[in-house]
Amino acid sequence: MKRTMLFLSIILLVFAQAAYAGGAAESSSAEKFPSKPITITCPPAAGGGTDLLYRAMAPVMARILGQSVNVVNKPGGGGAIGFSAAAKDKPDGYNIVALVAEVLGVTHVANVDFTFKSFEIINMVNATFGTIIVNAKAPYNTLQEFLDFAKKNPGTVRFSNSGIGGPWHILAAAFAAQAGIEVIHVPFDGGGPAAIAVAGGHVEATTSSAQENEVHVRAGNSKILSIFSPERDPRFPNVPTGAEAGFKGQLITVFRGFGAPKGTPAEIVKILDDAIKQTLDDPAIVEFMAKQGFTKNYMSGPDFYALMDRENEIFRVQSEALNLKGK
Repeated sequence: MKRTMLFLSIILLVFAQAAYAGGAAESSSAEKFPSKPITITCPPAAGGGTDLLYRAMAPVMARILGQSVNVVNKPGGGGAIGFSAAAKDKPDGYNIVALVAEVLGVTHVANVDFTFKSFEIINMVNATFGTIIVNAKAPYNTLQEFLDFAKKNPGTVRFSNSGIGGPWHILAAAFAAQAGIEVIHVPFDGGGPAAIAVAGGHVEATTSSAQENEVHVRAGNSKILSIFSPERDPRFPNVPTGAEAGFKGQLITVFRGFGAPKGTPAEIVKILDDAIKQTLDDPAIVEFMAKQGFTKNYMSGPDFYALMDRENEIFRVQSEALNLKGK
């Protein structure tokens, strides 16, 4: 009996020491992080708004973390190439990804090997909201007047978007469905060309961002009827939000944030989250975002996950309604 008790005591001691060693190693790993450069995979191409924001943030993050932070663009497939590669990276915190709204859209259009659930969600840093922007010479000046026109002329109102299955396409489809209007969707290669199409009178409207349309609005070629944001845009204080204009539907958020491969330790995710939060508060980034028309929209990992989980359903429903799979 005594030998049995002694044997059990030894076994328990071994397990306790192993658990302690494992915990110590895990803690030590977090304490050492980062000890080498960090790479941000950016699925959108170089030169766009997303790329510019992450490249502006990278050197500030590097200063805070004490290691260099590099942005590597992996465009193609509507973001699928970059997201797929990032999901397969080693989950050690040294490879993170720019999580943008396309991570939801592409999964309902193409056969891909990832979803937003393939990542540990670090945080959201910026959100862009859709609009209803029309040509300056259009006969409607309010959202309600626009809807009245669309209902009287079903199937004649054309909405430009940034590409099939992209955020502005899905937003326009969700808006039309909830507003009870029938529209034609016209894809372009990006939000910028979609904005030009409205300014030139080639389509009736777009849902692309106020930022992408600002130059045309200032030039007097386009006008904003509404912005689907929680609050009015300070650059356009006289433009009502969707709710103020009478639209009560739920639309998507064109977000930008950070993720890491599934399995990245929670303590490392927290280190990255803290560094990114500090970066957003850095005077250089505050100034950059203000000049470029970006707004700071920080959201914690759990809250960001909940937002994506909710809006993924909108992408699914509208993608199925538009029969987008495989297009």
